[in-house]
Amino acid sequence: MTQTSKFASTLFDLSGRTALVTGGSRGIGRAISERLAQHGANVIVSGRKIEAAQETVDAINARDGGRAIAVTVNITREDELQALVEAGEAAFGPIDILVANAGLHIHFGPSAEMTDAVLEKTIAGNFRALHRLSQRLLPGMTARGWGRIINIGTIAAHFGTGAYHSYTLSKNLAMQYTRNIAVEHGPSGIRANTVSPGLVKTDMAQGLIDDPEEFAREMARSTVGRMGEPDEIAGVVLMLASDAGGYVNGQTIAADGGQTIRYVK
Repeated sequence: MTQTSKFASTLFDLSGRTALVTGGSRGIGRAISERLAQHGANVIVSGRKIEAAQETVDAINARDGGRAIAVTVNITREDELQALVEAGEAAFGPIDILVANAGLHIHFGPSAEMTDAVLEKTIAGNFRALHRLSQRLLPGMTARGWGRIINIGTIAAHFGTGAYHSYTLSKNLAMQYTRNIAVEHGPSGIRANTVSPGLVKTDMAQGLIDDPEEFAREMARSTVGRMGEPDEIAGVVLMLASDAGGYVNGQTIAADGGQTIRYVK
């Protein structure tokens, strides 16, 4: 079913574009998937559990006219990433927008406890999946003269840490990779950027939210006095995915309520 986007001829209109969102079934990823579809994009929603991905897709299609499909994928497996792209292209044609949102955070503790296996798996999820999908999609984007690669990072990777070693290392790799893609492919119409969320109200953050001491520490750095909402990250992604973000390239945007700019005594 084809609908005319109410955002047609605005800077945020994504009519005719196709977006692939990894980890698109829950939390920030779901908000991104829904908002891209709302603004006219076809959306490939990937996740490890097909039930959650399909639930998101059903909500999008009920509201936005059949613009989404669900595909199950383990982002650490190259063959499944290839199958993900093929399924998306079979449904909607060329993919114009990649949102690398899915990620792994499987180790908390001292660096001495960060095994090679933990580091390798985390890098595979948080960096190598972005690299593999970008390699697969960039030739087509370049040929069409238009493409968006949006990496979802974290403000944790903007600081040193004594506990989140593999997570922040892998997220920094992805940030630098995104910058490199911006330089290499910018003249071809590709825009590559990172969005780094602060503390956002999601299931992934619930452990920290439920810890009064940790939560108070996070809020002490906030300049807005509250957590973020998934839609507030989706809004930044929408800007970068659309013509509104056409002059933004190679940047890391902290959507964090000002946490990264506030000094706390």
